[in-house]
Amino acid sequence: MLDLLRHVFGWVCGQNPAHTWSPGGELLPVCQRCTGVYAGAFVAVLLHLAWRPAPTPRWLWLNGAFLLFMLPFGLYWIPQNADLRCASGTLFGFGLVAFLWLTLPRKNEMASARNSRPQLAAFAASLIVALVLIPLLAENGNAIAAAILIFACVAGAVGLAVLLYANLFFFLRWLAGKIFAGAA
Repeated sequence: MLDLLRHVFGWVCGQNPAHTWSPGGELLPVCQRCTGVYAGAFVAVLLHLAWRPAPTPRWLWLNGAFLLFMLPFGLYWIPQNADLRCASGTLFGFGLVAFLWLTLPRKNEMASARNSRPQLAAFAASLIVALVLIPLLAENGNAIAAAILIFACVAGAVGLAVLLYANLFFFLRWLAGKIFAGAA
């Protein structure tokens, strides 16, 4: 099963053994950064399912910064260790989920959209826990930690794929509506 996952993730991950954790003695199917991306996306999907955050301008800017944060780290402009690679991936995973989440509200809904302080605190706390727990499991874990991380990576990849395809579906539906409305 792990060989199949390595093959599948090989399409989207460089799988550099020097940058891949091996909790329990078995290499994970993705590198440290991709572990952060997919496990972070899994946590973010769960948070979005539990509490659909309002895409306020501040929320969008923050998640946009998470995406842009990947640029200097993904291109190795900044020296980094395993924890920093994982952290940049986790932030990127959170940002991806925020921007791929199905639909954005209309302008008038955007102005009135608010996120409560307890919800924002819970979201921020979950992000911090993910930033700490993912590398902690990977660096100090056993076979159970490896299984948890593999599950989180697979679930995160599936979550991102579902969001991507859902957005593509809604875009094509919107485009078809525009085309057929113009033809009528």
